[in-house]
Amino acid sequence: MTAGGQTWTAGLFKDREIVERFSDDAMFASFSRFERALISGLARAGLVTPGDATQLIEQIASFQPDVAAIAEAGLRDGVSVPEYVRQLRAHVSGPAKSMLHHGATSQDLMDTATVEALASVNAILAQRLETLLGQLSELSARNGSNTLHAITRMQPAIPFQTADRIAAWRHPLQSLHDRMPALSEQTRLLQLGGAVGDLQALGENAQMVAETIAGELGLRWPGHSWHADRSPVLAQANWMSELTGALGKIGQDVALMALRGSDDIQLSGGGSSSAMPHKQNPVTAERLVTLARYNATLVAGMHQAQVHEMERSGAAWMLEWMILPQMCETAGVSLTAASALIGSIKEMGKPA
Repeated sequence: MTAGGQTWTAGLFKDREIVERFSDDAMFASFSRFERALISGLARAGLVTPGDATQLIEQIASFQPDVAAIAEAGLRDGVSVPEYVRQLRAHVSGPAKSMLHHGATSQDLMDTATVEALASVNAILAQRLETLLGQLSELSARNGSNTLHAITRMQPAIPFQTADRIAAWRHPLQSLHDRMPALSEQTRLLQLGGAVGDLQALGENAQMVAETIAGELGLRWPGHSWHADRSPVLAQANWMSELTGALGKIGQDVALMALRGSDDIQLSGGGSSSAMPHKQNPVTAERLVTLARYNATLVAGMHQAQVHEMERSGAAWMLEWMILPQMCETAGVSLTAASALIGSIKEMGKPA
């Protein structure tokens, strides 16, 4: 997300904890879990003997992919899975070797890896959001009885309590937090469809295999593939855009309050100006506005990526890989910045 790879912007826009969830190591670990769970499913369906399944699962667990070769092959294949599977086939041995990756396709591994990454990201976001909600409650307890002059349509309105403005910040965030279990239900879906989405290679064993994989991965099997139905990732993108938008509103309000003066808000810290040393710029507040607008831009791209042609797409799918991790990182950075901003408020409103 840093512009042109500029390192000076990393502190403004990067979130290393979120980025790690989409790293090569995380993706290939997910691929390994999928392939092992698939063998377990094939064994449960009687397509692989228990002994052969145990041997294959142990071999898959010990596999270390050649990441550089996968990256090079990705330019040809357009996806990391084919080279990963080629290397994995060369690594394993035994009577059931031919059953490796049986009934699955590249999108099954990639989408499931994405779902697992999102589950990990959401655990981080939930924790940060809970922290921020606690900070807002503490701010309201400390300064809520102070008086602010309400502003409507950028004009002074009437006085009201500081607690009212804090509540307007807090309510949308609490709603987003309350919706996280439903978001998890929408996104924690196993992807399994095979070549064209109908699982024909697994035949009558498809349901049993799918349910076994889902159970081992802690995911839900919806009863069908969702190769061309991007509802799960769209739900995640929409939720994150709402989140950064709600945080951007806080940033916008704080920046305007800082302009109005100390009767509205007093902040610690702040950025300096190269031309006007007397200024204390509300940089963190401004950053929240920028991040909100960035995710609002990216979520439109996710809706463009919704249009998958026929049974499976390449172009639309690639667009998701570019956008979704960026939206996750932006959501993470925004929550961290919002906590810092609320923590920097020395006084909000004027004591009665």
